[in-house]
Amino acid sequence: MSYRPETGHGCILDSMLAALPLPSSDLGTHLTMATMRFMATRDAMMPMVRLTASGIVAGLGGKDGFEQAQAIREYVAQHTEFLRDPDMVEMLHSPVWQLRQIQQRGLVQVDCDDVAMLAAALGKSIGLRARFVAVAFDGINAPFRHIWAELSPRMVNAWVDVDTTRPAQALDFPRVSRAIVKDV
Repeated sequence: MSYRPETGHGCILDSMLAALPLPSSDLGTHLTMATMRFMATRDAMMPMVRLTASGIVAGLGGKDGFEQAQAIREYVAQHTEFLRDPDMVEMLHSPVWQLRQIQQRGLVQVDCDDVAMLAAALGKSIGLRARFVAVAFDGINAPFRHIWAELSPRMVNAWVDVDTTRPAQALDFPRVSRAIVKDV
């Protein structure tokens, strides 16, 4: 049976949440990243996401995508708080769900994959490119443990890292042993 993130086949998925049992191999990372890509791309087209992003970058003008990406990074840092998923389950909260929590509570408690989806959706909604970067630590066979989004203006090959959960996880990046980079 094949996994199809657009239908939710292979996971519990509604428009706001996916709960994936985690295969103990790189397959789990690839499945999670495919679902994240689907949710971020879908939500980037939602009016709530575009209106939020346009409010974040208001006054910056549309010419400097780097300033816009930095503004999105600051917004995400101010409105998210790191909270781990339950053991052996990958919870994915959609960008729209996260923005609703921010509207109601002022912040949302999520982990690194959720923050990455939120940043990617906000950036894509205003024409920035987005990609996810997943990393493993301490060895060629080590599992992937962290993910973040990067944003870039179109036609430029330089990226703004939107990794706002790293300090909460106390991750030391000189130990990175391998990475996966996927466009959103």
